[in-house]
Amino acid sequence: MLTSLDPVVVAQMALGAIADIAFAVVLGTALLGFGAQRRAMALRIATTIWLVIECVYIVSEASQMAGQPLWAAWPLVPVVLRTTHFGRMWLLGIGAGLVVFGIACSFERGQSSGGVRRWWIVLACAVIAFAHAGTTHAADAGDFSLAECVHAVHLWTTAAWGGVVIAAAWPLRRTFRPWSSETLDHLHRVSLIATLTFAIAIATGAANAWRGLGGSLAPLSTSLWGELLTAKLIVVCAAVLIGAINRLAHLSRRHSIDRPTLDVFMRLLSFEAVLMVAVFAAASILGHSMPAAVG
Repeated sequence: MLTSLDPVVVAQMALGAIADIAFAVVLGTALLGFGAQRRAMALRIATTIWLVIECVYIVSEASQMAGQPLWAAWPLVPVVLRTTHFGRMWLLGIGAGLVVFGIACSFERGQSSGGVRRWWIVLACAVIAFAHAGTTHAADAGDFSLAECVHAVHLWTTAAWGGVVIAAAWPLRRTFRPWSSETLDHLHRVSLIATLTFAIAIATGAANAWRGLGGSLAPLSTSLWGELLTAKLIVVCAAVLIGAINRLAHLSRRHSIDRPTLDVFMRLLSFEAVLMVAVFAAASILGHSMPAAVG
């Protein structure tokens, strides 16, 4: 992790952002218990994207560790996997990802993607979140340290929060059309999961930020990491505001929503999804920058 614009680090920021978004779609789609075939397809596509990016990422990490160009780093990957903590965490995460992919592929055409198997996906995503946390500065205190566990919970809940919003806004959007008696239940499920996971994500994110700032608010304005964190917080606040307005205005009455209201709700949900994509991008940049407490 460098503070300069090293090409490999910039590439890792971009790869990390896409991987985080794909991971969020996987988790969010699994948590939402509707969508049938569209849900199964979203799971397969998002998991495939995540696996491919992770395979590219380990090569870039080997390149950075050895100070070699990307095209010369392939032979170094087995060494990184065998001898480094990053490699072991990567193997743990990729193993869980393959489990998710296998379960997603087991859903048959036209079959509802519910039942026990989707909860196995949720559990595998928790393992992926822990493995990801194990490759960050949160793991400096050791595996299963408080910082690492808090960060793992933050990664999982943020992915769940953003994932249900993104999944409902885009890959599962047609599930809300045509209007049916189940549509309102689906909307409330999106709102409930997003609200619960958002609350935990904010709490754990505050703990992460305080640790990264070294226990002081001064670096918010005196360090690059602090300025990046401030930018991320602004986007998060915008997403929270849009989500709150949308839910309070359109879902406050349990059994009352019409088609025009649904259209407005979905447009605002799409805007919220765009903001969540920006949050994941900002988080990737932060994750590949030196925290103020370290730098």
